[in-house]
Amino acid sequence: MTNALDVTWEACLIEPREDRVLETYARRKMGIPWPTIRYFSSVPWLARALIDLHPEYGLLMHLDQDVADLLTLVVSQENSCRFCYAAQRMLLWSQGMAEARIERLERDLTRANLPPRTVAAIAFARSQSRTGPAGASDAREALRRAGCDDVEMKEIAFAVANTDFSNRAHTIAAIPSVALERMPHQFHMRLLRPLVNRFMESRRYRGRATPLEGAPYPYARLVRAYAGSPIAPAMARAVDGIWASSHLTRRCKLLMLAIIARGLDCQACAPEIGQALRVEGINESALGKILAHLDAPELDPTERLLVRFARETIWFEPATLQRQARALRDQLTSPQLLEAIGVASLANGFCRMGAMILDPP
Repeated sequence: MTNALDVTWEACLIEPREDRVLETYARRKMGIPWPTIRYFSSVPWLARALIDLHPEYGLLMHLDQDVADLLTLVVSQENSCRFCYAAQRMLLWSQGMAEARIERLERDLTRANLPPRTVAAIAFARSQSRTGPAGASDAREALRRAGCDDVEMKEIAFAVANTDFSNRAHTIAAIPSVALERMPHQFHMRLLRPLVNRFMESRRYRGRATPLEGAPYPYARLVRAYAGSPIAPAMARAVDGIWASSHLTRRCKLLMLAIIARGLDCQACAPEIGQALRVEGINESALGKILAHLDAPELDPTERLLVRFARETIWFEPATLQRQARALRDQLTSPQLLEAIGVASLANGFCRMGAMILDPP
């Protein structure tokens, strides 16, 4: 498997923009000034989702956080996200894990003396990222055979989906990763390592049962599957944020969701998206043409650009996808491009998660 630190990475597509409100929000939630917030601040719902969906801040009730950390490392490696991979490596290193141990985990997790349930969770994570819905049934059964119940499996699926979301958002925008990659090799960071670990651990906390007040549409079925967990309202806020934002039209965003659901053959999420598009004036015949050909007379110029872009975000090589996103900058405003990145990224995570925990209606 390719080391994500060796992946070709283009120059950043987004100009950072200071936003004290969002930076304060991130600091209160995470305990540190989160370095990427300024790159996403022109689309607040995306910046907040990248903070709010972090599993370690009160979203997990059953899954061990150390296992979730390993899942993030594995999925970031699968997706070749240099930024998220470097960030997770840095986290494991700050927790006291030797670099040699991290490298062994990366090379062969099955020989890393991990518990069978952890190995099964990692295999599940790889399947969710590599094959999506196509491998959902086998992945679920393997996890059950290892002794995971449905509640724990849902949290594993969420942790992986959030990583798929974060990986794409940071990869497509080509967020700089060099500073994180260098940190474990800096003398002052080695001295501060125990303090960093204690501080990071002090910010993590377990989730508590949380009522769900309402499920946004589409994805209502997926959100309701987590009812009672703090994951459900966090997901609902992210989806509500998409619809409240006006950089792209609701119809354009729904078309992007539909393309990704079709590309992943996600039967769990596609029906709700199709129904929402009919409300927006896209009938079944027109949607069929769009899904099959990524074009139709009903599309406006922005929709035509972004349905094609959405398709490219499903399976990709980072530098190629970054260049494709860069080509959109002359045709979209910066907030439009960033919102498109956020919509495509979240849809990829949600579709993969939906296939793992929902059966087709």
